[in-house]
Amino acid sequence: MNVSKKIQAGFTLIELMIVVAIIGILAAVALPAYQDYTARAKVTEVNLQVGACKGAVSEFIQTNAKFPTDAEQAGCSKDVQTKYMAGGITVDSTTGKITSGLIRNVATGADGKSIILQPTTDDKRTKPMTTAADAILGWSCGTDAATKDYKFFPATCRQAVLAGL
Repeated sequence: MNVSKKIQAGFTLIELMIVVAIIGILAAVALPAYQDYTARAKVTEVNLQVGACKGAVSEFIQTNAKFPTDAEQAGCSKDVQTKYMAGGITVDSTTGKITSGLIRNVATGADGKSIILQPTTDDKRTKPMTTAADAILGWSCGTDAATKDYKFFPATCRQAVLAGL
């Protein structure tokens, strides 16, 4: 007598429900993290625009022994507009501080805020330049955003300007 056995194929309803629950939990944890990563990438684009002006400001200060009156004099384009920055770039004529235009289209905690680069005279990046005769030993990156919103900014800019590193 030949008896054939049936082999179970597929998943039971309970097994499928467990898999769906696990995927749901993973998605609930991952989605907010990916939203923060996306916002940070957008703010990093603004940081790159501001960072491109660092070299021009440094060169102007070292060549002329004075701070530039504005971004144009330093050799930067003050009218830079991007999808994530409005208002262009400004350079402070008394400190050489470079400030981005207002961040936009990113996230509630970053929109309306700026990235600020301050030339410093120490390697810890805590002492601002007070005269153009000082040597630039570093740049402090910071923001005017609230502490709770630092997560939207690049790691080196998650502080008030001149907080050091």
